Amino acid sequence: MIGNDIVDLQAAAAESRITRKGFLDKLFLPAEKKLVQDAGNPVLITWLLWSCKEAVYKIVNRQTGDRRYTPHHYTVQVEGMNDEDAWGSVVHANMAYPFRTCFTSQAVHTYAASSIALLKQLTPLAGCFQTPSFTALLQQNGRLPLLEKLYKDPSGIPWIRDPHTGEMSPISLSHHGNYTGILLPPGF
Repeated sequence: MIGNDIVDLQAAAAESRITRKGFLDKLFLPAEKKLVQDAGNPVLITWLLWSCKEAVYKIVNRQTGDRRYTPHHYTVQVEGMNDEDAWGSVVHANMAYPFRTCFTSQAVHTYAASSIALLKQLTPLAGCFQTPSFTALLQQNGRLPLLEKLYKDPSGIPWIRDPHTGEMSPISLSHHGNYTGILLPPGF
């Protein structure tokens, strides 16, 4: 299973008051709050942690069908970080989900998987794309044939069909502000 999340930092600054009393308490565990408070760039770390939890929430939702988002049930463990990316795992219900996060000056894009082997096979696409739909974006990027489309199951979870085999595979879609994040399964 796969999941991704993207945060447009400009939109987040306009929409969220992360310094508001109780904001961090509502979303993060004590160790995560300390990571934010000790950071040279607490805004970036806040959105890193947020996007990690959201990406793994999408995996858990696919696995269980449970749509409740309870951020304290997701523990982010950052194992490494530099100016361009971060990596680690998110633990939920005693399961560890590896993640990778890419930073730009405008956005934070995190993608996660149910295993490290799967994570290494995924293709993330992220950026500021002016397109009418996820389908159009994938067609413009040559990832989806022009006559093909994305599919959603009855729960609204997106899937993509391999044009060669007809096999359906999960795809993860995110959008925030001016930014779009897509996580493609192996082979796309």
